[in-house]
Amino acid sequence: MDLEGLRSFVMIAKEKSISKAAQILHVTQPTLSARIRKLEEGMGVKLLERNWEGVKVTEQGHYFLYYALQMVSQLNNASAMLNKSDMKKFEQSLEEVTRMDRLVIGLDTGLSGVFMNPLASELRKMRPDLKCKYVSRPSIMLVDLIDYGVIDIGLFYDVVDCSHLRHVHVMDDEWVLLCSEEHYGNVGEGADFIDLLKNEMFVLFENPVATYVTVWEILLGLFGSIPNKFQIVDSCDMMLGVVANGQGYTFVPRCYIPQLYLDGFPIRAIPYGETLPKLPILMAYSKSLQLDVPIEQLTKNLACAISS
Repeated sequence: MDLEGLRSFVMIAKEKSISKAAQILHVTQPTLSARIRKLEEGMGVKLLERNWEGVKVTEQGHYFLYYALQMVSQLNNASAMLNKSDMKKFEQSLEEVTRMDRLVIGLDTGLSGVFMNPLASELRKMRPDLKCKYVSRPSIMLVDLIDYGVIDIGLFYDVVDCSHLRHVHVMDDEWVLLCSEEHYGNVGEGADFIDLLKNEMFVLFENPVATYVTVWEILLGLFGSIPNKFQIVDSCDMMLGVVANGQGYTFVPRCYIPQLYLDGFPIRAIPYGETLPKLPILMAYSKSLQLDVPIEQLTKNLACAISS
């Protein structure tokens, strides 16, 4: 992804004018237009439209703008962290953050709630002196982070080819249907329950695993069609709040919703593990990496801790 193109798109969306954005970025209008054209061609979508009022962000552009702003903001924050002149008084803390002698472990964003505590506990038993850095990212990104040497170990769903990595199967997750106690109490399980849900909002959780792997296939198999009414959320907390208030239902991997969360909401979690495909969870690392941690034993202990 072209960073100059991202910054240009974000600035044009803010100013709603190519000429104003060009002035702020200190480039010519043709240069700015060329950057946007290159970005759009690379993505294969139209992000901006010109009309007599100026520049308008397209529907696809509005969707992408949220992520573009996140990327630009994170890059700016990282750059500021490393280059601020007044950071010298925090030099030791900065050195701790950036040093390379820690074991860096990445967990899928949805798995961290269930796996983080047992993972830290098992590592402490195996290596009490081990210094670690833990990060949470989507499964697809974790594979890239291992490839680039940014993290040492990844715990993620098997949703992208990782045959080039050493990987161990930890366990299989299952899909569960989440609905409010109110909806469940009206009918219960079975065919009538599925018929009831056909007319309800589907809560679309914008997560790469939950959204893009098999959710559409699940809905097609159960309902024979894709829902046309959606509530959209981007976190588990938001999803639980929406479902608990009877504003929709959803399908998610079970590990995304720790039992502690369910106990705090009037929500029913209905397993569909017998009829829907399993979601394998893997622990992986680079074949060139020499680890002091026994991965096979670690994954066995994790699986036992989660299932108990």
